[in-house]
Amino acid sequence: MTEQAVASGLALLGVPPLPDLDAIDRHITELDEAAARHQALATESRQVLRLASANSGPAADAANAHVTGRDGTAATAEDLAHRLSVTAGTLRSTRGVLVWVGGSLAGLGLLAVAAVVHAPQLLPRLRALAARFSLRLREIIARIGALMRGMSTTLTNRRVDKIASRFHDRWREPRKLSDNTYEPRVKATTDSAWIKKHGTDQVDIANTRYRSLPADWQHENRESARIGVQLVDEARASGVNVRSERFMEEASSVVHDRWLTRNGSWASEEQRRPYELLSMAEKEKDRDVIRTVLGI
Repeated sequence: MTEQAVASGLALLGVPPLPDLDAIDRHITELDEAAARHQALATESRQVLRLASANSGPAADAANAHVTGRDGTAATAEDLAHRLSVTAGTLRSTRGVLVWVGGSLAGLGLLAVAAVVHAPQLLPRLRALAARFSLRLREIIARIGALMRGMSTTLTNRRVDKIASRFHDRWREPRKLSDNTYEPRVKATTDSAWIKKHGTDQVDIANTRYRSLPADWQHENRESARIGVQLVDEARASGVNVRSERFMEEASSVVHDRWLTRNGSWASEEQRRPYELLSMAEKEKDRDVIRTVLGI
């Protein structure tokens, strides 16, 4: 009876139904669980490294950098665990304010129902007060939406960077030398911030990790990764089987078309063909973008 009375009172005040807190609670739970998983990954990574610490040499140094370096497994996992935990905490606090505002509106709704019978002259004042609380409610909901979009963007950017990094590592792998460096490939950059930091516009892209590359030399890998992530995410959201051959071919065709839009001015005659007419070797390059996204 009380819920019906609240709903009737809110209708009298011109206030929409109060938000369902269950969805917010699910977000909080999922964020907490994700933070715990990433923290566990960071801890396990460091434990594995300690077990292997008895070894020495280039391979051990590379493993140490992979785990504990600025972009290493442990560091990135800990950073993401922190971000997820902070987001969950902020959402939990915001939920508390949402409960208070919603409770106030529910109380006004009950007063409105009583006022109809006993004091109808109070309804205008109750409506004005409800409008203020309703505005506050919309602000809180908008804040929650921005918070979740921000976290979603962070996670998507992480995936894009990880995939782009893999593209770069695959490109330079054939250039690897016996001392674990790479056959140099020096290029010029127009990234003014990078030039200012390094005092030169020359960058050895083969011996530079993806995250340390200038923006213009990250661009191509990042765009391919971004498009691949977008295609896979949109397909999953639509219920498409992203492991099917049909999706692989359709998505790879889009990857090729987008690549051609960016690089058509210098692409070879073979690469300018529609995806269906490409050689198997060229098709595999486009398919590999999708495979890499699915593998992350």
